[in-house]
Amino acid sequence: MIKQLQNFALKTYWINKHINHGKRKYFNELFLPDFIETISSKFSIADDFDLDYAFSQSPVKGLISSMFDPNQHYFNSLDLSVAINIAINGYCNPQYTSNENIIDSANFICEELKKRIYDDKILTEYLKEIHKELSQFDYYVEGQEIQNVLSDKLLIFRTYFSRFENSGCTHAITIYHQSKDNTWIDWSSENTITIKHHCKGFNEGFFLFGFDYQLSTGERLRIASREDGAEYFNPEKSEWAKNTIWAA
Repeated sequence: MIKQLQNFALKTYWINKHINHGKRKYFNELFLPDFIETISSKFSIADDFDLDYAFSQSPVKGLISSMFDPNQHYFNSLDLSVAINIAINGYCNPQYTSNENIIDSANFICEELKKRIYDDKILTEYLKEIHKELSQFDYYVEGQEIQNVLSDKLLIFRTYFSRFENSGCTHAITIYHQSKDNTWIDWSSENTITIKHHCKGFNEGFFLFGFDYQLSTGERLRIASREDGAEYFNPEKSEWAKNTIWAA
């Protein structure tokens, strides 16, 4: 009898996992493309980029997908503004990037996303299943607060990578980034961010070209890959690693 109950519990787990995977797939492959197509013509972020491009990049894709991650808090318009800036490399070309357009776009996206999910029975039920309430998606952040962050390259980096922090973990990883005045990686300690993590992988958008990564042991990471929306590092992988998304 105990064995039967164990088998039933295991079968139920895999059925629910398959169903939830299907719902995430529905969001990523059906809901989101239609949503992007609808809003991408509304705003021009910069001369060379549009929202369609921003949504195709891992910083924005990963953030939006976190809506349906039971372990992630809802993002807000500051988080999305920073992710858009990272996605289009706005911090490298501030003279060609309109912070005002980014902020307006982020607020519009959050507002429309909340409305569309509210009208989608599949997604509203899925949020309830993972114990997240759409009413708690309180995305608004004052425009001046966002402007202050987008006007400071180092604040952009700190705000962006803070979402990957897991304060309950003991492992640490250090991210090397550009200095305030240069467009290349600065190896001085003042131009680093250190976050705690659990070594099991990161949400999409953590490993980015233009940044370098080092473990708390002093070992620099050489390669990272992505699978099912999660990103993993493994210094032992060769240059032939499958699904490679970043390499030093």
